[in-house]
Amino acid sequence: MRIRTTGCGNCKVVTKADDLDQIEDHIEAQDPAAATRVRTEIVQQSIQRGKMPEKGMTLRAPANEQECGVRLWPVSRYRNYLILYRVEPKQIRILRILHAAQDWTRFFGKT
Repeated sequence: MRIRTTGCGNCKVVTKADDLDQIEDHIEAQDPAAATRVRTEIVQQSIQRGKMPEKGMTLRAPANEQECGVRLWPVSRYRNYLILYRVEPKQIRILRILHAAQDWTRFFGKT
């Protein structure tokens, strides 16, 4: 698992690069230019979460302890992609970046 850290003013954004790489690879097979646009927008939206972390919606009914405090943000230009993140002291941790068709609940495990 690769981790990337991006500064964003008073806090930093920590994200797993694997999700971005998989999204980009999938799109790139059909349209390399679109893959770059989507990746760039997801990165920019992730950085924006660091500047305004409370703007994302919290999960309404967390199914287990791992889901508590998780926020969700649909990427503005590409609403099929969801940024799942947690606000931590002095950083925003991007937990996953997934396509909306994926069952995101399976990424948190079962209680």
